[in-house]
Parts: sequence; structure tokens; C-alpha cells
Amino acid sequence: MKGLRFQAGSKLAAEVVGRLFQFALIYAAQRALGPAGYGVVTYGLAIGVVLAPATDLGLQLIITREIAGDQNTAPQLAGIGLTLKLLLALVVIGALIPISLLRPDGAILATFILGLAVISSSFAEYFGYVFRGLRRVELDAALTVLLRLGVFAFGVVALLWSASVNSVAVAYLAGNGLVALLGYVWLRRRFFAPVLRVKRSEAARLLRQALPLGGAILLSIVYTRTSVFILDAISGSTAVGEYGVALRLTEPLALIPSAVMAAVFPALAQALANQGYAATLPLRVKTIGLLALIGLLIAIAGALLGPQLLHFLYNDQYAGSTVALQILALAILPMFINYALTHFLVALRQQRLNLAFNAVVFVVNLALCWFLIPRFGPSGAAMATVLSETLLLTLCVVAVSRFRR
Repeated sequence: MKGLRFQAGSKLAAEVVGRLFQFALIYAAQRALGPAGYGVVTYGLAIGVVLAPATDLGLQLIITREIAGDQNTAPQLAGIGLTLKLLLALVVIGALIPISLLRPDGAILATFILGLAVISSSFAEYFGYVFRGLRRVELDAALTVLLRLGVFAFGVVALLWSASVNSVAVAYLAGNGLVALLGYVWLRRRFFAPVLRVKRSEAARLLRQALPLGGAILLSIVYTRTSVFILDAISGSTAVGEYGVALRLTEPLALIPSAVMAAVFPALAQALANQGYAATLPLRVKTIGLLALIGLLIAIAGALLGPQLLHFLYNDQYAGSTVALQILALAILPMFINYALTHFLVALRQQRLNLAFNAVVFVVNLALCWFLIPRFGPSGAAMATVLSETLLLTLCVVAVSRFRR
């Protein structure tokens, strides 16, 4: 457990430091661009976040699990994942072009560059997942800090040079691209060069396991961004900017369960392979208990103190974000627990359940957004998120309980 605490602590510290850099840049951009300009940035990043998972189809978490079980296969597994990711990235970029062209004239270039930036960052994240499988979470943590720091440095220069949406977009692309390249260099020099010769049988085996998880991840991300797209269609960029501020104050808190699971998941996969399901009970109980307690405290603090935080940061510039922020804070508790439960299902090789659950949640969330957003605006989008996370929590609890029996 001491080793897991160190790994989780290093990842959490890296996420906190990295998110502080990220928030500093976002805060400066929000103040400089205003709700409408920041709405364009929010939309462009949302497009990238939706498309980026299609570049790996869930392979990175499967490869982490497989490498953790047998590190001798790491060069081949990492190579298969990287080769497939490069090929899929070409397809995704091809899809990004027409999507960007559908945007208003002033947002076309920014949408394309921001989408490309998020795709670039997914390569840095891929190398981080390989480091996790090698039980070197501290290297994943270092990449995380550098990813945020790189974007921050380029972003500051961009805002000082020209406070525009396009300059912010270029900053994201430059920072993410350089750190993705650094991740590959680290892997090659410190461990091995990924073997890019792909065996069809091995690639097919991994894809069969990864596709349900990839579909689940894609649906999960889409449902968290559905509200942004519907808000933009119904209310315009200003409403998206107001919701984006509330989202940016709550969404980064996912760094806590992400850091915890970065350390717990490889250990859980290894214990399952060597000792069986029953032996993992203490680790699973401690993980759920810790995340539930932290999530509850943050949810209460956010709901009570959210208005004061917004006023402190923005005065009245983003007053329309207040209720949305308070409601989104309530989603943190189920979201934290869902992080653990969905990882448990992957470790148990039940990723098809993740796909089924996220499909259900996606449909329900879409219906909730169409019903609530016209009536409540950004607050309605936040309500849809809370109800969707609660539904996912219910489905995961039932599934894990049945597996135990």
C-alpha cells in the first residue's frame, strides 16, 4: 500500500500543479475573450474531446492492464497501440475538417486547431498509460505537469501577443504537440522503442477487448459534451461560455479520482491475475471509501461556496454561471465513485458492461438536455449531468454487486 500511496500521491500532485497552470491560462483567456469568445474556445475543445477517444478506441487502458500483467510483452503491446493510434488519428483529423467548416466564419480555424490540439494531447496521455503499466506512474505524472506547463507558457505568450481565439488555439496545439513528442522520446530512451510491426492476430485480440471500452469512453465523453452542443444551438456562444466557466471550475476535480486510479488500476489488475477477485476486496473498499468521502466534502463545499468563488474570480462578468456551478458541484460525488467502479469493471474484463451502461446514460442525457436546456439554460445542462452521473452510479453498483455474488 505504501507504494500505491506514493504513486497516487505523485500523480495527484502533478495533476494539481498542472491544473493550476491550466486554470491560470483559462482564467486569463476568460477575462480577455469574454463569454462569447470563450464560448468559441469551449466549443472547439469540446469537439476535440469528443473526437480524440476515436484515436485509440479504448486500447490505452487495455494495454496498461496487459503490460501490468506481463511487462515482457511491453514493447510489442506499446507498438501495436501506437501504430493503431497513428492510423486512427489520420481518420479523425479527416473528420475534423468538415466539422470545423460547418462553424461560423470566425470560429472555423480555431475549431480545427483546438480539435487538433486535443488529439495531440491524447498521444502524450497514451505514453503516460504505458508508463502506468510499467508501474512508473511518476513518469506519467511528469508528463502531466509538462503538458499543462507547455500550454500555459505558449498561452501566456499568445495572449500578450494578441488576445484572440486563434492565438489561444495555436498555444494549445504547440504545447500539446511538443509534450507528446517528449513522451515518445522518454519511452524510447528510458525503456524501449515500441515495435511498430503489428501482428494482425495480436492487434485483433486487443481490439476485441478494447472496442467495447472505447465505445464506452466515447459515449461517456459525448454525453458530457452534449450539453455544450445543444446550448450552442439553442442559446449561442454566450450561454456556452457561461456554462463553460462552471464546467472548468468543477471538471478539473476529476484529477483526484484519476490520480487514485492511475495507481490502483495496475495493482488491481496484477492482483486479479495472480490472486483472484476475493483478494482485491480490501483495495476496492478502501478506494471507494476514500473517493466517496472526498467527493462528498467537495460537493458540499461547491454547492455552498460556489457563488462566492465566482464573484471573487469574475465579479459579475459570469453571473449567469452561478446556479450551474452549484448544481455541477453535486455531480462530483457520483462522478468520483463512478471513476473507481468503471475501472473495476475493466479490470474484471467486463468492459462490455461499461459500453452498455454508457449507451443508456448517453440516451437519457440527450433526452434530459433537450428537455431541460430550453427551460433553464446552463442550469438545465448542469441538472442533466447530475442525473446522468447518478444513473451511471446505480448501474455500476448493481453490476459489481452481482459479480461478487
